[in-house]
Amino acid sequence: MSNTENLLFIGLPGSGKTTFLAALWHVLSDRSSATTLKLRRLSGDRSYLNQITKEWRECAQVPRTNLQTEQVVVLHLERGDFGAFDLSIPDLAGEAFKQQLTDRRISRSHDAFVQGATGVVLFLHPDVQKGTQLTTALQLEATLPGGLTDEANSAGPVPGTWSPEMLPHQVRLVELLQFLLERTQKALRVAVVVSAWDLVESLGMPPNVFLARELPLLQQFLEANDDLIEHAVFGVSAQGGDITDTSQKQSLLDLDDALKRIKVRQDQNTGHDITKPLAWLLGAGR
Repeated sequence: MSNTENLLFIGLPGSGKTTFLAALWHVLSDRSSATTLKLRRLSGDRSYLNQITKEWRECAQVPRTNLQTEQVVVLHLERGDFGAFDLSIPDLAGEAFKQQLTDRRISRSHDAFVQGATGVVLFLHPDVQKGTQLTTALQLEATLPGGLTDEANSAGPVPGTWSPEMLPHQVRLVELLQFLLERTQKALRVAVVVSAWDLVESLGMPPNVFLARELPLLQQFLEANDDLIEHAVFGVSAQGGDITDTSQKQSLLDLDDALKRIKVRQDQNTGHDITKPLAWLLGAGR
């Protein structure tokens, strides 16, 4: 009889949750690579996994999950020191988490996933083209009601109605984590995944340093709540490059093994094992 582990993927729209799942299924179903977690057997309807993985293999944009197409994926896995287990991963739409922040409400099914989670993967996109280089203070100054721009520094408050969507990305991620802690009422393991790692790996810093520099509020929250949240930070490039760039896309398609597209970095170690964040959640590396 297998144990059941319930992992929750959380993140805002476009943070890379479904792309990660597509690359994960490719690696597990291929069975030819040395990964920490291995697929034990196949079962059930795999049409959803096969479809998103087909898009991934073709270097096409993996469709984002919407509120109407949310899926619960069950994988039958094994790990040498952990034995056989079933891994349940609900592929929830980023819009569901966005709705949670803006409307302060979630569905009963979503709440059940939250309360049953044995581990959490928090996805965030580095979003380098939208100015994550701004410090927290500057982001708050630009987004909070009455904030001042350079031009309006002496002219008064910036006009317009404030909404939760105007909050900086890292503030919204902290709110998501606070909500999880309130609903679960237990300590959690959280694997922070900086997706599209290929966009920022040239900076030459490990993921935990990137997080501390670019999202200091999130990093401070994790460290200040280390009695409730045990965390590790991973940089993951599931696509391997910018598939909207014709040259990069062709280079990825020309690889003799699609597995080589995947890059996973933790601290100073870089490899292709996309199961590593999940294995850490299940106890590897304690």
